Amino acid sequence: MKICPSCYAVCTDQKWEFDEKTRQKAMKGNGWEKHLCPGCERVARGQVDGVVYLRGDFLNKHRKEAKNLIRSVAQKKLHKNIAARIYHIEEKKDEIIIETTDRTLAERLGKEFEKAFSGHLDIQWQHHSDFARVYWTRD
Repeated sequence: MKICPSCYAVCTDQKWEFDEKTRQKAMKGNGWEKHLCPGCERVARGQVDGVVYLRGDFLNKHRKEAKNLIRSVAQKKLHKNIAARIYHIEEKKDEIIIETTDRTLAERLGKEFEKAFSGHLDIQWQHHSDFARVYWTRD
C-alpha cells in the first residue's frame, strides 16, 4: 500500500483515492510506503495541461461566487481523477487565471462557469498534445 505524504491519498490495488479510514489503518502497521500520488507528482514537476482565463467586469461584482465555484469544481473533479489539480491561481482586477494539471479540469471549469453565470466560452486544444486553453468572458 502507498500513501502520498503530500495529500494523504491512499493507493490500493493500483488505484489512488482519498480514504481516511484505510490510511489510518495502514499507518498503524508496517505494510505501507510513502509515494507521491499522480496529482502531487504533476504538481512537483510543474506539469500544466490546462489554463483557464476567466475575464470580465462580472468577476469584480461576483468574485466570491467565482472562487467558490472554482473550489467546488476542483474538489468534485479531484475525487473522480486524483491527477486533476489546480496548480496555480493568479488573480487580477478583471481576470482570474487558473493553471491545472489536467486538461479535463480546465474544460470542466469553463463549462461550469458558462452553466452557472452564462457568458461566452471558448475552448482551444493544442494539436498533438493534451493541453487546453479555456476562455470564459462576461462583462
